[in-house]
Amino acid sequence: MKYVFACCTDRGTGRKNNQDSLLLKQAVCQDKQILLAMVCDGMGGLKRGEVASAAVVRSFSEWFETGLPELLKSPVRETEILHSWDRLLQNVNRKIEAYGKRCHFQLGTTVTAMLFAEKKYYVLHVGDSRIYEIRRRIRQLTRDQTLVQREVECGLLTRDEAERDERRNVLLQCVGASEEVRPVCKKGVLHKDTVYMLCCDGFRHMISEKEMQKRLRPSVMKKEMEMERRLTDLIRLNRDRGERDDISVIAVRT
Repeated sequence: MKYVFACCTDRGTGRKNNQDSLLLKQAVCQDKQILLAMVCDGMGGLKRGEVASAAVVRSFSEWFETGLPELLKSPVRETEILHSWDRLLQNVNRKIEAYGKRCHFQLGTTVTAMLFAEKKYYVLHVGDSRIYEIRRRIRQLTRDQTLVQREVECGLLTRDEAERDERRNVLLQCVGASEEVRPVCKKGVLHKDTVYMLCCDGFRHMISEKEMQKRLRPSVMKKEMEMERRLTDLIRLNRDRGERDDISVIAVRT
């Protein structure tokens, strides 16, 4: 399966520096196209969120270049990829936590990654960045690990109330600031002529899922330049509507 992809990031209107880190890498392994996409949203409420997000991206970039080829040398069970991700994330979590203790401050990041491999995808998720699948409809593939999402599931808040709630950015866990991290790891089937979008929370606060689906539908996302233009337009729309947080997005069309 061939992929068309693009990414964009912006520091929003209220930040001095961008604390998000993105990863988008493609390779050919055993004549198969493989793509890794990742969005890490450094915690703005903590110090040096950009250090935490960059550390996670660097670790997964190294895994893609060295760890994944080793896995693919022999028949790979699907769970082996997810298990290797979990071990990698636990290791980088300990390193970031130790760095924070040495420097006497706390830092952390969300992590949302998606590996595209032939007709399958693999997802790793911690925090409130999201993955969407856009076809004729838009579908969220990840679940926010936030206080308000938990209250929605308990029937204490409606979804609309959660979007306006002042606590919407309170995470239940993140990499670096949580002593123990329990990522959600899952796999699924890739659909052809589909757009998969990874984004941080700053990308989706000011625009609706309906707007995302309309502007990023697969029929108009066939070339990289057009894809970049549409992602940039959505970032600009977020800024125009007053988004102060970092704004980052990756789109992959199958």
